[in-house]
Amino acid sequence: MPALTHRRALGWIAAGWAVCCFSFFQFLLPYHLFFKEQMQLFLLTWEYFLSYQDKPAWLACYAGDFLTQFFYLRGGGAATLSLVLLVEYLLTVSVLRRIGWKRYAAPFALLPTGVDAFLHCGLYYGLAASTSVILTLFAFLLFTQIKPPTWTLLGGLLVLPCLHAMAGASFILFPVLVAIYAWRRGGSGLRRYVPVLLIPVALLYPTVARPCYLLTIGQAYRYPFPSSLNVRGVDAVRETILSLAVEAGRGNWGEVGRRAAASGVSNAIVAYYANIASSQQGRLAEDLLSRYQPFAGGLFLPVSSQSGWLTISFSHEVWYHLGDVQMAQHSAMLGMIFSPRHRSAQMLRRLAEIHRLGGDAAVADKYDRILDATLFRRRMERREAPSCEPSVVRKDTLRTASDYVASLELLADAHPGGPAVDYLLCYHLLNKDVAAFASAYDHYRKGRPGDRLPHIYAEALLIRLAAGQASVEELQSYDIPRETIVAFMDYTRLYEQSGGSAGRLRERFGQGYWFYYHFATYETGE
Repeated sequence: MPALTHRRALGWIAAGWAVCCFSFFQFLLPYHLFFKEQMQLFLLTWEYFLSYQDKPAWLACYAGDFLTQFFYLRGGGAATLSLVLLVEYLLTVSVLRRIGWKRYAAPFALLPTGVDAFLHCGLYYGLAASTSVILTLFAFLLFTQIKPPTWTLLGGLLVLPCLHAMAGASFILFPVLVAIYAWRRGGSGLRRYVPVLLIPVALLYPTVARPCYLLTIGQAYRYPFPSSLNVRGVDAVRETILSLAVEAGRGNWGEVGRRAAASGVSNAIVAYYANIASSQQGRLAEDLLSRYQPFAGGLFLPVSSQSGWLTISFSHEVWYHLGDVQMAQHSAMLGMIFSPRHRSAQMLRRLAEIHRLGGDAAVADKYDRILDATLFRRRMERREAPSCEPSVVRKDTLRTASDYVASLELLADAHPGGPAVDYLLCYHLLNKDVAAFASAYDHYRKGRPGDRLPHIYAEALLIRLAAGQASVEELQSYDIPRETIVAFMDYTRLYEQSGGSAGRLRERFGQGYWFYYHFATYETGE
């Protein structure tokens, strides 16, 4: 009866643990798992399998990366991760019972598996770490079937190098468990103390094997566990950013805009994706000041030695949709290089789209053939590159990655009706360079047939015309609505009466360009 009660309790705890893990990752961190899948490129080829032999923990890494592919599916990430954590929990319970802690094994096993689950909240912590622990626990359960103490030591010496090759750093847990098991079983001194000799052997072995794997000392004792955990628990801002990146990669721009607006987050990357979404919907100018804008930092993400790899990996998105093949390829390649594992299925897909957009079908097909060797990202699963052929800049030019004006002017010259024109105009507006804005507007948009003057453009033009004391004829040439001109006169009067104070102007003009021009200051988003 007690055994039946223990089994029933274990069943309830295990079921509850699996449900909690699934619910946590599915409802609180779903895009965190989606993005983890994008950070790897798993190929179902023999050559790719052999590449895992270059480092320890080849089986743990291969199994973990194979399972990570299922993070691509909606709900697949939470289901796969909860299943792995359930297996780890059940093995931990078995290990605790094997070493003699039978009564409280079921609740105590939640502690180490709970820590492992928490570590999965970090972007760098992958399934390879969990599968490494699972392999070590499983190896211990098999090994404890050996009874004679002399064979225990000899068998342990044979198991350690094999386990290190398959499971990596967690193999050090194996001799500790064997020593505890032998001590708890009691018996003669030889039977109790001989297994302890496995511990110093295990501690020295990574140093001995390190040259074979070309690892540093730190890597030898850590692999496949990441050097930086970057664990923040449930980070709502990061989850928002990752959700925007994932939905943008899927082309769901309506969802990107909705999520960015609903988040209420003052963050440059959130503003960046929201601006691209508005541009894709033809509403960049209309939506520009309806949300947080870190000046022009919300239009482009800087790529420099100070940029983080996430920023670099996101930076290609705007160039791709503006049609700048060179800049998009440059940013995507840097994103691939600086990613934690120097390969990314999502980035490879984007490179294929970039080369197809640029007319280089041979290179695009090469990337497609690589993606065809993946489980879920096959050719039929991918979108074709968008048809924005007229806006593509094909000529090579000497320009720095941060010279946004030069890049936008090249794009605007190539296709005056493309999205680069609005990006150029908004770039000048956000930098409060009204003179440059007016010059670009006159060159690219003034007098364009059927063009509708966005409200923010009309307000900026009035600032420029007033500063230059323009004539009535010049004012009329811009076809600015009369109500905007009247509002500008009211704003100017209130601004002068208030002595330049924002208080009286905020309620009526807080979402307009005049208020932004006078009062906007740069604040770094959290």
